[in-house]
Amino acid sequence: MANERSEAVYIISVAAELGGVHPQTLRIYERRGLLDPYRTPGGTRRYSDKDLEQLGLIQELTADGVNLEGVRQILALRTEVERLDHQVTRLRRLLGEAEQRNRSGTTTRVGYVRVKRNLPDVARPDVLE
Repeated sequence: MANERSEAVYIISVAAELGGVHPQTLRIYERRGLLDPYRTPGGTRRYSDKDLEQLGLIQELTADGVNLEGVRQILALRTEVERLDHQVTRLRRLLGEAEQRNRSGTTTRVGYVRVKRNLPDVARPDVLE
């Protein structure tokens, strides 16, 4: 939260000017779920560089003929892809750590689960993280 606050430095008029749009456009994008600026305790919108990058993407997509609902879906898919990328990275790290423990002989046998589709037995760790 503190990091979000420190990154969100632009008030709506400055963000609109930097993005080349009217402030009302930013409000519309927020209502449609395309932007989610930080709100100060007093309710003032504050935009970050990430918000401005997203605004640029929204403008590119709408200039290419994508309607706002299509833009919203594209942004949601991009968020999902980022989440899945992080998950794959984490799982690869965990697999590497498990393989390292297995090679060094320090693996404790917790129990095995038979995985379908002719995959080898996989040890069930107590805690993934």
